[in-house]
Amino acid sequence: MPSSAEPLNVDPDELRLTADHLDAHASEFLSSHQGTHARAGQVQLGSGLAAAALPEMLAGWEADGTRFGQHFSAHAEGHKTAAVKYVRTDTGNASGITDAGSGL
Repeated sequence: MPSSAEPLNVDPDELRLTADHLDAHASEFLSSHQGTHARAGQVQLGSGLAAAALPEMLAGWEADGTRFGQHFSAHAEGHKTAAVKYVRTDTGNASGITDAGSGL
């Protein structure tokens, strides 16, 4: 990690690429999770403690899956937002430099 004395170099394209990868991971995760959840919900355990525990376990698992999916999405959106802000800042700074140069 660079020190505060070093310039920060950010490639907005890399941020967008990472966001796309995070979105793809989220999609793959949710698809796999939903399929596995559906299959687990079909299990017939009969009676007893295991049968009684299964619905609660599946509900917790579903909540975890939702939370993980939101986590992927939030990180992807953060990368997309950062890319937009870096481009906006660079564009604004470039305009300021051009304006200063033309005034000389």
